[in-house]
Amino acid sequence: MKNFVPYIAAIAATISSCTSFLNVDQLGKNTIEGFFSTPDGLTSAGIGLHRAFLEYYDDEYIKLAELQGDNLDVLRSNCNEANLLVYDFESEEAHDAGHPYYAWNKGYDVVTNANQILEHAPKLLAKYPNQEELVRKELGYAYFVRAVMIFNLTNIYGQAYDYTPDASHLGVVPVDRIPGFDDKLPRQSVKACYDLVLSDLNKALENFGDDSVPSVYYASGLAAKAMLARVCLYMKDYANAARYAKEVMDRVSLVSRNEYVDMFRRAQNTPGECIMRLNTYDAGSGMTSFCDPTGAQDARPEAGFASTFADNDIRKELLTFVGEAEDKTHEGQSYSAICKYLPFKGGESNESNRRWDYPLLRVSEMYLIHAEALCLGPDKDLKTAADDIKALRARALGTDPSTIEIGYSSAVDLDRIIQEERAKELCYEGHRFFDLKRRHEDIVRPATTSSHLKTLKYPHYRYVLPIAHLEMQANESMVQNENY
Repeated sequence: MKNFVPYIAAIAATISSCTSFLNVDQLGKNTIEGFFSTPDGLTSAGIGLHRAFLEYYDDEYIKLAELQGDNLDVLRSNCNEANLLVYDFESEEAHDAGHPYYAWNKGYDVVTNANQILEHAPKLLAKYPNQEELVRKELGYAYFVRAVMIFNLTNIYGQAYDYTPDASHLGVVPVDRIPGFDDKLPRQSVKACYDLVLSDLNKALENFGDDSVPSVYYASGLAAKAMLARVCLYMKDYANAARYAKEVMDRVSLVSRNEYVDMFRRAQNTPGECIMRLNTYDAGSGMTSFCDPTGAQDARPEAGFASTFADNDIRKELLTFVGEAEDKTHEGQSYSAICKYLPFKGGESNESNRRWDYPLLRVSEMYLIHAEALCLGPDKDLKTAADDIKALRARALGTDPSTIEIGYSSAVDLDRIIQEERAKELCYEGHRFFDLKRRHEDIVRPATTSSHLKTLKYPHYRYVLPIAHLEMQANESMVQNENY
């Protein structure tokens, strides 16, 4: 791990405006304590944490999940070397200018932001008792973000939770404090990492209370439960995965078919079914550039995968970009593209407010978690699992769930159907590779894709990234992943 220094990214505007922010690096201890001496400073730090959190997804996590998956076609002439190395599974320790370094470095910057809030916010509870609700909201958010980030980092650098029977294989560094400048912290087991994730999400719940979703742009008690559902699924704790998912499903409705596309492409007006999303006002350009067919498009949907969507499936509309009147050069022209990150221009004159607002958690995922958990768990309920899938398919096809037929003769059959639906519903949202990995599945790409590697058999050391050379050099306690 890099030598931690106190770091705060503070944004001096509200989430709703997000017009400017202040990054303050390497602050002295007195400056840090001064910054956190009032609730206003704490609020600014929370907004800064939100922006750093978004940037991590926009720059690193979504790309790592999709470039290493099996339903993306990369345009090699446009794609940079860092992305190609990940796409071809050719990352090495020496790649200090690529994803192995930045996924770690930027990830722990976000964790450090959260840890600053967690260290200093409790002091304000006694100093400003009339501001307890605000302080607890920021504490809850910091616990939530730290949990998500340790979970994400473990996904990137550690093998699946059940790679060993007791999850004793190497994870990352589950940092739960602000280390000293010279601390050299070692990696711990995946179990230790997940233990911190679960603990943090439960502490987030304690601070939020069992609230609903006051704003989809901030974490809540319901968001913590949704994240617990995801984590439990990765652990194959199916009973708790189903329980948490159902709690969320009972309180948040699926977005209607009519609003489905706008949930992604007019996010500023359509919160949709999101439990939490990350505000991209004047930000979030990384994934937009990655997907934009009117520019140097890096990647597009793999043609075979796109062909699996029925013509009347509303989700298929998000796989074809049609140039708008606002862009005279491309008006009316159609391109294969990942449109979930390409906001509509029409109807929004403020370019900074054309937003795709990353859907970190949405209720469709909860239906899929619930279905998978009921299908694979000890107390199988295949009928209810199938009903979950019918609800998603009916919405996609614009019909009633009672008209949807799902043919299966066993849990194995139904599980395959659930995974096909999950791949379609959550495509390109930062899940695919990590889904294949947690399920111990091979990476199999069509021969027509541009990847140098068409098949990667599980298990394989390439299912994790290497720890970058600069990190290995800076921390003598660091252990490299096997075979790198």
